[in-house]
Amino acid sequence: MSTHPFDEAVRLQVANPASPDVYTGTSSLAYWNMVGPFGGTTAATALQAVMQHPARLGEPIALTVNYAAALGAGPFTLTARPVRTNRSTQHWAVEIAQIDASGADGVVLTATIVTAARRETWSQNDVPMPSVPAPLEVTRQAFITGVEWINRYDMRPVRRGHSAGVGRQRAGQRDAVVGARR
Repeated sequence: MSTHPFDEAVRLQVANPASPDVYTGTSSLAYWNMVGPFGGTTAATALQAVMQHPARLGEPIALTVNYAAALGAGPFTLTARPVRTNRSTQHWAVEIAQIDASGADGVVLTATIVTAARRETWSQNDVPMPSVPAPLEVTRQAFITGVEWINRYDMRPVRRGHSAGVGRQRAGQRDAVVGARR
């Protein structure tokens, strides 16, 4: 079974089993933007470190990312450490560093992540799926060239109904399938 390009993009390895806070990874060309990887992919890589950390409590509820510089092509080091753990929440500090063209090791991203254990609480039902045509019955949206990451998605916008002269637009989005009918 092949691995999805996104799984490859956020793949991390523990640098030293005795220190689970430090990971290594490599930036992915599959989600490349104009000067580096798409920022969402880089943020997901920071979150991935917390998700696979053995000390994690609960599920992510907040993510704040600060992009200090563009992540370049090649290897990087990521540090994710819990800075405060309470009964239900946990606060994390994450940093991605990379050696630049001059050979200097520099921080390219800092992030804070909050995770929480879910407790029983009130709930509300979601709105049901609206009636729309099947995906292959709708024309695929064309994209500009030169931005590779957007080719990972198959978007098909649908316009439905009018209310007081204003149209409503819904968009179906899914992973693009290589070689699939478009």
